[in-house]
Amino acid sequence: MSTSNSWAEFAGIFLRTREAHLEHERGKSELKALLPEDAKDGIGHRIRARRSRSGAVSFDILEREGTHAPVQ
Repeated sequence: MSTSNSWAEFAGIFLRTREAHLEHERGKSELKALLPEDAKDGIGHRIRARRSRSGAVSFDILEREGTHAPVQ
């Protein structure tokens, strides 16, 4: 595949983002461990964790507060 421009492009993306992906997965794993087993959801620091009926935990990123213009 050394002659493929597409391969080279996507290999570069893969190599450049690998560490960020591993760090992301570690963060997700640690957040899941911090959510109590009996909790349906948890919110903090712009992250919402939700536990499904089957027990799977998913995450949402919440919009920052104060990003709108003040009302006068």
